[in-house]
Amino acid sequence: MKKRLLLVAVVLMVVALAGSAALALAPMGLPTAGLKKGEFRVGFDYAYSEMDIKGSWSDDVITAEDYLGVKLPRKFKDTQSNIFAANIGYGLTDDWEAFARLGAANLKNDDWEFSGDYDFLYGFGTKVTWAKQENLDWGALFQINWLKSKETYTYTVDDEDVDVDIKVEAYEIQIALGPTWKASDALTIYGGPFLHFLSGDVDASVAGTSLSLADIKQDSVFGGYVGAQLDIKPQPSEVTNGCYLFGELQFTGDGWAFGTGFGYKF
Repeated sequence: MKKRLLLVAVVLMVVALAGSAALALAPMGLPTAGLKKGEFRVGFDYAYSEMDIKGSWSDDVITAEDYLGVKLPRKFKDTQSNIFAANIGYGLTDDWEAFARLGAANLKNDDWEFSGDYDFLYGFGTKVTWAKQENLDWGALFQINWLKSKETYTYTVDDEDVDVDIKVEAYEIQIALGPTWKASDALTIYGGPFLHFLSGDVDASVAGTSLSLADIKQDSVFGGYVGAQLDIKPQPSEVTNGCYLFGELQFTGDGWAFGTGFGYKF
């Protein structure tokens, strides 16, 4: 009976991954500070990504794998995600800004025929401009997003209803370094290399028995991105300091992402 319950937990492991909101490349925008001291930004970000996720199964799962005579994957390939999030920023100085992100994301894997619901996503980050030249600035970006999610499923095993609790805890970090080139008064081109770290674990509680299912992480640490931002100056009657619209592409050794967004400065 316990091994049958463990099999249910292993299957739900994939469901938990499909519902996790932390396993996606998030938009980064300019690698340099884009706000002046005391200036606020309120914006909206969207990203679509496809990436491979590595799973390191626990001893409990390996035991079930051997018992059942099946081979579970060590990698979830082409995992797709959508992120929708508000982005609120503040200029600490003319060359340093901080921001917070709040929204929702989903995860989908066609190979496993799972499509997860949207879950709560939150995070924060900062950008620093550390060198300035004519029409060319250099900066660095750090951002982190994370999720703690718990789901309860009820399954019938041997004519008995069994509650299975799945808990996912994960975080994702992106660190970018690069230039922003002011091609005109309105158009800015940006990009550079970045590091991508993903780490988390998935646990289950089955009929009162706690089980460690897996550790999850990214398949590739190194990546690069390129993007463009269009700044629109305010009209004399407007109360904002202008608005912006950006679009970017991100690439790592195991995935890619498209990000876009817009917002207002005050």
